[in-house]
Amino acid sequence: MTKKMIPTAECRFCGQLVQLDGDCELTPEQAEQKAVMNCKCAEAVEYQKKKLRKEKALKNISMLFGEDAGKSIDILRAAVEQIHDGAMEKISLNLRGGVKASVSQNAKGEINVERTETKKQKLTE
Repeated sequence: MTKKMIPTAECRFCGQLVQLDGDCELTPEQAEQKAVMNCKCAEAVEYQKKKLRKEKALKNISMLFGEDAGKSIDILRAAVEQIHDGAMEKISLNLRGGVKASVSQNAKGEINVERTETKKQKLTE
């Protein structure tokens, strides 16, 4: 009877081997990413939090702006990447129709996505 090898990968932060649940068809990069996402070392946990924040921000952009933003949504998604990487703190865009978009990071490290709509009406006799 042959025993099946349990696939493992090394956490890039602490070097600990992490078991990969039956995912034999992963590339080395995918295996390392999965190991980091399942490791409990302090650096891996911080990485997991940052990655989750980024994913939530990207989802929030889709929820708040949908396809209405046109090509501007690509700019907002790129801004999330820049903020996540620490290259940018905040971006604000004025979109058509009185819509403003803002992406920023707060002191807790959370990425905020904000949509502001201004409607102005004026009547003149």
